[in-house]
Amino acid sequence: MNKRMLSCLSGLLLSFASAAAAQEARPLTEQEVVAVAVANNPSLHVALLRAQQSRFGLRAEEALYTPILGASAGYTHSRVPSLYQDGTRITGSDVFDVGLGLTKPFAYGTVLSATMSGQRSSRASLEQQALLGATGPGYSLVGRLAATQPLLRGAGTDVGLASLRQARLNLSANELAAQAAASQVLSQVVSDYWELWYSNEAVRINEASRELARVQQEQAQQQVQSGALAPASALPYATQVAQLDEAVLAARTDVRQRELVLAQTLGRAAGVGEALAAVDVPQPPSADEPVEATAVREALANSYERRQLQAQLAIARDQLKISGDPLRPRLDLDAYVQAQGLGNRRVPPAIEQFGQMEAVSAHVGLTFEMPVTDARRSAQIQAAQLAARVAEKQIAVSELAIRSSVASAIAQRRAARERLELATQTEKVAKAQAEAERARFLAGGTIAITVQQAEDSYRQAQLRVQRARVDLVMADLSLAELRGQLLTRYADAVQRLPAEQRITLSNNVSGNF
Repeated sequence: MNKRMLSCLSGLLLSFASAAAAQEARPLTEQEVVAVAVANNPSLHVALLRAQQSRFGLRAEEALYTPILGASAGYTHSRVPSLYQDGTRITGSDVFDVGLGLTKPFAYGTVLSATMSGQRSSRASLEQQALLGATGPGYSLVGRLAATQPLLRGAGTDVGLASLRQARLNLSANELAAQAAASQVLSQVVSDYWELWYSNEAVRINEASRELARVQQEQAQQQVQSGALAPASALPYATQVAQLDEAVLAARTDVRQRELVLAQTLGRAAGVGEALAAVDVPQPPSADEPVEATAVREALANSYERRQLQAQLAIARDQLKISGDPLRPRLDLDAYVQAQGLGNRRVPPAIEQFGQMEAVSAHVGLTFEMPVTDARRSAQIQAAQLAARVAEKQIAVSELAIRSSVASAIAQRRAARERLELATQTEKVAKAQAEAERARFLAGGTIAITVQQAEDSYRQAQLRVQRARVDLVMADLSLAELRGQLLTRYADAVQRLPAEQRITLSNNVSGNF
């Protein structure tokens, strides 16, 4: 009697402990874990920040050909020796100069500039003043319009707009990388959620089987005490309870591991030590099995990895256009027109002379240079060609992998659905068999080990049903990820992000680069 009381008390304590643990666990729905992961997962936000960084890089390249304003001012005092008939003399000068200029580069390589400079100069040489008369200080005004046009190296928009084109391609690639990271995080967090649900179900099923085994053990002990059952016949029940204790412990350990994995994916450091509970129940997908050819087309069109590789190929081809250009021969055409004005002791004469264009100069010239050998340039071009070929092969490899993955995902989804149907039927049969064996045992028509085998078969059947249910949901999830549908499926979570990040995940980046 005391043993029975102790056993009942232990069962009650375990029940209360389990109830308390369940109450302490934080209940989460599938949509809640998705929203938390999208808002907090650090890997996703690293990819989002890189896309935002690329967006600012593009803005910088769009302002590449901004006009440049320059200004200068200076004062120079000098004393230099000069030759005279009777030897040398030291002469001095003081020069004040100011300048203002505007330079405008263009995508074709052209550079236009306009400068205006003024100067006040005076010399300190009594001998020159006595010889030439009193002069100075002098005031000069110089205006120049200049243009430089490369004819070989650096000519044309292929070179001039290369950085802008590559900034756009890099932005597309980083936006696709962010979308791929978001899809992976969504797939991972939902998978972790259903794995946690299955682990909790395994605990529930094993605990229920253990409680039933304990009841049967108590009944066997009562029969032993009454003499209706031999002591050796009661030992299998004790063995069954011990085995189920181990199964419960293993299931609870697995629950804790799944909680930690889910907390890591959620990206909340404070939630790592938190107990989590999945409250939703996996529902079999309602959509019919997709046609493989259609699913492959969708996956090829929507694959983030494939489109990233296409962006990398576009970058490689664009770099091929300009490869070796810095080592091409240089031939620049340069020209300028210049007007000057000079005044002695007064500024207005210099301005008047400048305005009347009395002192005008013009220049046209060519500048040429080239490397002595072309080996380095040829090597750079060949390296760029190989980089483009590598990118093409990577796309081909990706397409093969996508086709194989889609076919495998469809097969897994089909097998999971069939396995769920079969496991459900097996569970019904195993349940009926376990009930029948218990009734036969009570009637004295079978032995304890047969009952335990039937009970264990029923427990395993229950676990297989729940495993098949989760496998079906996860197979459908994997197929949806391959077809690029997860961002649409969980669009509500994406809409809660800040505008900049939401735009990154919502942009439909074309694969035709």
